[in-house]
Amino acid sequence: MDGVSFLRPVRPTAGAQVRFMTAGSVDDGKSTLIGRLLLDSLSLMQDQIGALAGEGDELDLASLTDGLEAERAQGITIDVAYRYFATPRTSFVIADAPGHEQYTRNMVTAASVSDVAVIVVDAVRFDGVALLPQTRRHAAIAALMGLELIVAVNKMDLVEWSKAKFDAICQAFRAATEALGASAIAFVPISAKAGDNVVTRGRAGWYAGPTLIEVLEATPARASRAEAPLRLPVQLVLRDGDARLYAGRLESGTVRTGDEVAVGVAAFPTKVASISVSGRTAAQALAGDSVTLTLAEERDLGPGGVIADLEVRYARRFVVDLCWLDETQWSPTRRYKLRQGTLETQALIGRVRSVRDIATFAGVEASALRLNDIASVEIATRDPLLADRYADLPGTGAFVLFDPDTHQTAAAGMIREVL
Repeated sequence: MDGVSFLRPVRPTAGAQVRFMTAGSVDDGKSTLIGRLLLDSLSLMQDQIGALAGEGDELDLASLTDGLEAERAQGITIDVAYRYFATPRTSFVIADAPGHEQYTRNMVTAASVSDVAVIVVDAVRFDGVALLPQTRRHAAIAALMGLELIVAVNKMDLVEWSKAKFDAICQAFRAATEALGASAIAFVPISAKAGDNVVTRGRAGWYAGPTLIEVLEATPARASRAEAPLRLPVQLVLRDGDARLYAGRLESGTVRTGDEVAVGVAAFPTKVASISVSGRTAAQALAGDSVTLTLAEERDLGPGGVIADLEVRYARRFVVDLCWLDETQWSPTRRYKLRQGTLETQALIGRVRSVRDIATFAGVEASALRLNDIASVEIATRDPLLADRYADLPGTGAFVLFDPDTHQTAAAGMIREVL
């Protein structure tokens, strides 16, 4: 390590919005880091700053995101807290995810709406060899969900800004993520409590790289969903006289009046006759819009169906990655309820190909799925699903499994391969 730890050139992103999450183990300082970002970027009101008083002259920065009474009482983050701030170059949406293993499902929720993950590592607790298990788990989930990874090595002031300690953590992280085929785009030594290298330059004389906020400003958001293939999961089918209206949120792509589209699993072709966006007639709609379409020809399509581009494919058997989130382990004979977009159907996990060993991230043989396991499995569904790979279309390439009896979320899934 030469002290310059930013691995990609800084690119201007004026006017951009970046959605990022903090991840890592409990007590690594994730909430404090977000508090520091909000404070030093001048995003707090004066009364908010006054409410941060802690012991002595210290500010209780974590209290900005730990809003639940149970969080403040236990000193841990339980739910995902979202905060917003902006710099002259970029606007940010932050998701503060829990570090405790018990709340991994909430971390998965935060990752699903983020472009980049800031993995926070406690320099004090690093033993010189391996990252903490939950840090590794969060890094694995973020990488598998396609997020860019930034490593913020926190509490460097408590190890006297040891470059050797920082280099060892960087090396351990690289070794850990190599098996995932992932890597961090930057490593930044910081002190979230003191503010060093978060928004302003800090005390590490040997570090010549950018501050954390500079790295975030230079991180590109995911590719625009408006440029992706058209996917409109239908939520409601309405009647307006003799016309049938299909309503939903445009998950990806752009649709214009006169476009030829494929309707339902049979992919019947027809043209878009009219478009309404948030109740107003429009010539086109973009990803993220709430739309209502009428078609040139009525088709038998109900809630759960999809209006898509003409190249759309459907399938019933897939290889998927699962993050198992249920305290009840997988049962091979159990049929789960699967939700992809607005579609719900039954699903059966046919075979576990491998489970990630959190110590090495290598896939190992397994015959069970337990809480917080990350696994590659084969899955079959009763009804056809959109055959969208998560890497190509995250919005429709992901799904959730539920236990039909307890309604507990059993797993979050990502389609990797169509069988």
